[in-house]
Amino acid sequence: MAKKFKDLPEECWEMIFNRLDHHSYFEPLSLVCQQFLSLTNRLRTRLNLIHPTILIHGTISKLLQRFRYLKAIDLSNCRGEIDDIILEIACSSLLNLEFIDFSNQKSVPIKGLIELGLSMKSLRVLKCANLCVLRNSDLVAIADSLPWLEELDISYPSNNFDWIREIDVWTSGEVGVADSGIEALSANLKNLHKLNISGNHFITDRSLVALSLNCLLLRELAVLDCSFITQNGIHFVLRNSPNLSSISVNGIHIPLTSSPFEDLLSCPRALRTLDFYDMVISDVFLYSIAKASIPLKRLSLSCCTNFTFSGISSLLCTYQSLEYLALVKVDFLTDQYMSDLSRYLCNLVTIKLSSCYKLTNLTFFTIARTCSLLKEIEMKRTKLGKEDLFIDFTKNPRIKCLNLARNPYLSDGCLKKFASICPNLEILDLSSCSDITEVGIAEIFKSCCDVRHVQINFCAGVKNIGTGSELPKLEILCAPRSGIANEGLAAIGKRCHRLLKLDLEGCVGVTTRVVEEVVSACETLREINLKGCHNVNVGIVDWMVFSRPSLRKIIPPSYSSFTKNQKNFFLRHGSLVWDG
Repeated sequence: MAKKFKDLPEECWEMIFNRLDHHSYFEPLSLVCQQFLSLTNRLRTRLNLIHPTILIHGTISKLLQRFRYLKAIDLSNCRGEIDDIILEIACSSLLNLEFIDFSNQKSVPIKGLIELGLSMKSLRVLKCANLCVLRNSDLVAIADSLPWLEELDISYPSNNFDWIREIDVWTSGEVGVADSGIEALSANLKNLHKLNISGNHFITDRSLVALSLNCLLLRELAVLDCSFITQNGIHFVLRNSPNLSSISVNGIHIPLTSSPFEDLLSCPRALRTLDFYDMVISDVFLYSIAKASIPLKRLSLSCCTNFTFSGISSLLCTYQSLEYLALVKVDFLTDQYMSDLSRYLCNLVTIKLSSCYKLTNLTFFTIARTCSLLKEIEMKRTKLGKEDLFIDFTKNPRIKCLNLARNPYLSDGCLKKFASICPNLEILDLSSCSDITEVGIAEIFKSCCDVRHVQINFCAGVKNIGTGSELPKLEILCAPRSGIANEGLAAIGKRCHRLLKLDLEGCVGVTTRVVEEVVSACETLREINLKGCHNVNVGIVDWMVFSRPSLRKIIPPSYSSFTKNQKNFFLRHGSLVWDG
């Protein structure tokens, strides 16, 4: 007779559920029993709304009543007017929101924003990036409605003139954000900690002066792609923002005779992150950062020019506690230089060396051996595989993520060595590595049992993932325009029963029959992309919706003739069908 166990206390179940990586795992658990439904509803803290959901239900009130402990709502995938949705959120007395995202909309939903400000005093983070139109008056409305905001993202408005005509805005300064808008914003948002104003092309150094003088708590500032920002504005920010810990800037020429770090006493003592992109810098500039003795933990020099090995060596020698390093498109870097620098990188967790065209396998082996805390390596567009070295290498069990995309010389033999070095690998991107085949992929799965995410986009030589035992941890397989055909797809169905996402776009060798077999075998599958799979019948969509209840997103093999009513019907059964 089976021994009976008393039910676990709810606190224990809560601890177990909280260890799940993503809220999507809550869905099957919520179907087990009423207790699990109640518990998963309570633990859900983030809600991502999509446009079809709004079209079907016309309201989100039931969702807000179900998930009463939401801290974040993402509306960035909702199209059309979202004022009514925000009004619903504002009128919900059950919520204690801290974050809301209405990026990718036409404009700032002013009416909803005002109501939100009246009821959601807990709101601390607002994202409204990639808007069609963003004006000075919008910034004034944000600042007046939500003066307690701590984080704000108003980056990269498109200022689409078609929409500007539609809303009849042609007054001076109202076709985009200008300095007066940032000045008004900064005057009201005294508690601002984090701000992204990237891509606002009309602002100048005047905006940075206002932010530095008014937002004394400012810690993180991103000013990428702001055409009229100069080194003078950056100097002012660094001299007058004592709490600044992170700054991201690009497109600026730092003169040899001038560095924002030359006055050591005025440099922000909390500065931990420096992200520089597409800038003309110098060794003198890097020396001045080294002398500043700031608590630097993250450094990015991407597509920067005019500095040498001497400058970067001096900087890295000073900051040996660095945890994140990106040296992207640094043309002078060689394997020998990286060997010399590696002695300063013992605390690195992430390194990115993409587009450093002189680096080979030797650099990979060197940093894997010397950087014992390393978790992520990115070496896209290098000479990995160009020289096959016969040297002893050391395993690094901490490495979890490799991005080796666009390496045309990368071979199966190299992959076998890399797999041996990284036995606990979880994420691998081999997109556009034209020389690899299923032999190399098989070696990865043979040596790395924890792999959960693989990308082999545009790898025509990969026709299979190999044979062997089941791969229970593989959740995401992206193989668009790879060599996967029926035989390879059948192997995926046999070995990858726990897949959540399968991308087969452009795999013309797969057919309806084998796709059906895979969908039947993968009981947790949530997303499938069949765009361009010309030998798969579009009628498979109906079958998938009703045969695989876990599916949430389907991209059919070709532009389909599904009507709006049909798509809504599929959505009511849980599946969002996109146009192929």
